[in-house]
Amino acid sequence: MQIGFTGKTTIWSFILLVALIAGQVRADNHSEMQNAVAMESSICSLNAGKTMDDVDEFYSKFKKWAKKNDYKTFHTMNKPLYVGGGVDIPMLLIEFGSYQEMGQGWDKVSKNGQDLLAFFEETLTCSRNLAHYFPMHSSEAMATDDERVLAVNWCTRHDGISWDEINQVHASWSWNENIGHAGLIFPALGVRQGDFPGEFGHLRVYPDAEAMLSEQNKISNEEGWRQREDYFDNYADCAGANAYLQTVEVRP
Repeated sequence: MQIGFTGKTTIWSFILLVALIAGQVRADNHSEMQNAVAMESSICSLNAGKTMDDVDEFYSKFKKWAKKNDYKTFHTMNKPLYVGGGVDIPMLLIEFGSYQEMGQGWDKVSKNGQDLLAFFEETLTCSRNLAHYFPMHSSEAMATDDERVLAVNWCTRHDGISWDEINQVHASWSWNENIGHAGLIFPALGVRQGDFPGEFGHLRVYPDAEAMLSEQNKISNEEGWRQREDYFDNYADCAGANAYLQTVEVRP
């Protein structure tokens, strides 16, 4: 879990989302919904007088503490690349783990991580929320790729469309080489009805910016728009994706 977050949860805490996998996901080109994992997202800003060097120092301390205390979650840092809608996100921290690991992690921080917590709060001010994250696809390259691009798009089902129907559509999708990871986000804690611009979020992780823009080329010039428009016309309305440069800070 992102430790030591203060400040109120904002509407855009949704962008957490992903960053990547906290559990093993089938590495092929077809959707296969996995059991959900916990996803904790925090929108953060540097405190007065603090720099990214201080954030790097925190992660250096955290890695040592996590190893000593058997703390096993997956951390990413995300910085805005293409962000619209008046969203103000200086820094987005995302953490993944099993529900048990996330809960145990908070208990360990409370018990013997107070110095680490204090250093974090001196460096950053953050809001925080929790989501259910369902991985659908991950390529083998994601296991070692620590510099990539995250995109999140929030959607709402059309009237009369059941969850079974929307799940069938998602299960029919296949994935090409541009998409390193894909999954679905469902808000859990730290949010209220209407906070998010949708019922659920589509999360994508691309190996790099070139792969993300190659996927946009497929949509615009290679008729990829047809599948997208079929989804919009018949199943769900979506707010539009925001993109972030993502760095994996800690792997379990």
